[in-house]
Amino acid sequence: MTATEPLRYAADITQDDVDALTDFLIDVLNRTSLKVGTEEYRTNAALRHLVPGFAGSLSFQFRDEIVAEAQEDDRKKLRRIQQIHDTWNRLADVAFHWKDVDGFDTERWHTVRFYDAEDEENFRRWEEKETASAAESAAFVSEYRIPGQRRGGEYVVARDPENADRWAVFEGTAQARHWDGSSWQHARFTGASPYLFGRATALATAHQHADSGVGEEMPEKDSSR
Repeated sequence: MTATEPLRYAADITQDDVDALTDFLIDVLNRTSLKVGTEEYRTNAALRHLVPGFAGSLSFQFRDEIVAEAQEDDRKKLRRIQQIHDTWNRLADVAFHWKDVDGFDTERWHTVRFYDAEDEENFRRWEEKETASAAESAAFVSEYRIPGQRRGGEYVVARDPENADRWAVFEGTAQARHWDGSSWQHARFTGASPYLFGRATALATAHQHADSGVGEEMPEKDSSR
């Protein structure tokens, strides 16, 4: 077999490809003489039935009327290329087991991933978007720990588990007290949500307290009022 152009897309598959691969497979399947009734015989017989079925389905998509309809109707065009893509890949999967046999066209007799160049481009754009989104999510943290001036002290800025836009400023890793904008409060006493700020405001507030080191000295509100 002469050198051929590498197959890249389903849109590049031709009737000649279908005929050549089918002839090759039928030939190698018919070369083997097997005893009737054995598992090998049944497997070979199933493949000799399967291959022409795939070939017939593919050949149908290359009939003049089918091609003409696909050129006039985008939905039929998509259905046609999907059928070619899926059926050809099944046929190529069968052929793969004989890839080391003399006469096998490694440049064209293989599965294809995309319908055409546009399909590949659309996938690459989606892939880039997903990669960027994953990177952004990985870089986004739900909690910041900011060391205070007091030895061992720190302030924690944490995101509301139920609202990504709301953040709280806690004093210490135990997160027992939170800053409500004017004083430190115990949420278990007040029953109020500690998630009162946007992320930037919460971080700025925590840094302010960390730099001043006056967290412990800040008076608490009288929760009895």
